[in-house]
Amino acid sequence: MTEYYPDFFNDVFGPVMQPGSSSHTAGPCRIGYEAFCVLDETPSRITVRLDRKGSFAGTFGLMYEDLGMLSGAFGMLPDDERIFEIREILRSRKIDYEFERTELTESTHPNAVQFLLEDETGRCISLTGNSTGGGRIEIVRICGYALSYIGDIFFTGVCIPDDSPAEVPLFFSEQGCSVTGLFRTEGKGVLYYAVSETDPADLLAQLREQYKGNPEVLLFRLRPVLPVVSGEKRRTQLFRSMTQWRELAEQRKVDLAEAALQYEEVSSGLERKEILEKMEALRQIMKRQTEDVYRAEEGILESPFSGYGFRQWGEYTKSRRPVSDGLITRVIHYVYGVQALRKGTCLVPGPMGTGGGFLYAALRAVCEKREIPDEVQTEGLLVAAGIGAVCYSRGNPTGEVMGCMGECGVCGAMAAGAVCHVCGGTSEQVESAASLALQMAYGWPCDPVPGGENQPCLSRFMTAAVMAVVFADLALSGRKAVLPFDEVFDAAAAYGETMAADLKCTSRGGLCLTPEAGKRKKQFEHWFASEENRRRSYGREKLQHSSDS
Repeated sequence: MTEYYPDFFNDVFGPVMQPGSSSHTAGPCRIGYEAFCVLDETPSRITVRLDRKGSFAGTFGLMYEDLGMLSGAFGMLPDDERIFEIREILRSRKIDYEFERTELTESTHPNAVQFLLEDETGRCISLTGNSTGGGRIEIVRICGYALSYIGDIFFTGVCIPDDSPAEVPLFFSEQGCSVTGLFRTEGKGVLYYAVSETDPADLLAQLREQYKGNPEVLLFRLRPVLPVVSGEKRRTQLFRSMTQWRELAEQRKVDLAEAALQYEEVSSGLERKEILEKMEALRQIMKRQTEDVYRAEEGILESPFSGYGFRQWGEYTKSRRPVSDGLITRVIHYVYGVQALRKGTCLVPGPMGTGGGFLYAALRAVCEKREIPDEVQTEGLLVAAGIGAVCYSRGNPTGEVMGCMGECGVCGAMAAGAVCHVCGGTSEQVESAASLALQMAYGWPCDPVPGGENQPCLSRFMTAAVMAVVFADLALSGRKAVLPFDEVFDAAAAYGETMAADLKCTSRGGLCLTPEAGKRKKQFEHWFASEENRRRSYGREKLQHSSDS
């Protein structure tokens, strides 16, 4: 099977999810879901372990980490609207849950989390996974056995303490499993596995019959959580750099949008009609992100600390002429619409949780002003996806790895490239627009302030969306970025490696160190932990807060 590489729907614009963070809500939700798959029934008790020095412990509650984790362990995926009632659901089912801050030794990733799920008989399974950004995950341990699984295919595992038996791979072979392998864990044993594009329920049933009565053997099945399941249709990656992408387009005498479409054909194995339909469906979701809160406020996910600005902005634009009158005013309007999270209004990450919406805020405003048709907007999203795929091929543009220069910076680059393309820009101009946008964001940390009314995040994603339009215009005017996009991203990725851990989405560094941020963090933690709000919103739990750590 061809090695996995970034896919438009799995990595760049995935996953479609309920409001929250792609890495702090959707990622841990998917990890919890895989733990649910291993237990293979509704748990009677859920224990979630967070590394006390990790990202989740630092921002806990700010990005719905708690809701995502509990929902996944209960068998939900990130697009399930019930995620916001998960505590009430668990309470009604009399399912105990607990969050623990501890030292996780099974993973060093900043977004590591461990689930311990127990059934009514007392059987307990453990699963450790990393939320690697943009909703993507990697499962690294199951009941002490090491593995590496990213949720892109059905995975059937057989864990045996003694690594000598040969009947497991033989059994897999007899059942016609196309790809099998194993992971050895020193001092533990071996995990044999088989992968398949379709649900291997019969295979698991046969394995259970074969190992019936042997308590030392662990059998499980992991289900894919990515929209595009990997398989034999996947072929070699068409490009992993902007240079290769532009060269491919030139060789095939097509524009960047068409070359990006061909990339996804090779990656997913889908027909071009299916790809265009999927991208158009994502565009419709992004469009709703920019406008739903203006249509109805029912279900808005608001707290005393949200800092949503759409109402204030609306009153301002009605009462006086904005300084940014015109196109930029429209971009700001749509960005504020995206910022206000509303239950049931799904998000399209790209690469951060609300990134697709912020990207589309710029693209929609330009297309409306220029009366650019919807099908051309979809082409713009293909170009944006191509830029995202280049970035994911060369690094990991997430707050936990690269800071906001990875999240907001790449989002802004994708938006600038998309706007430049739909306005008739050449491939060179598209690259310049994307490079200029990413150069602007170089060095930005990720330092969300708990209780900080969405600051400094709002400043950065507003800048990314508004400046995407400016940089597209500069590129169309002939302004060159000087630095190739690939080199700018590589430099940003290298800088991210040297950036202090406290500056990467832990709420412990950067602007979080200001006196006002410290005061607001304490206020937020007190509100989050208060008995009144716990009964009303969060249910029963045990958790040592960071102020006590």
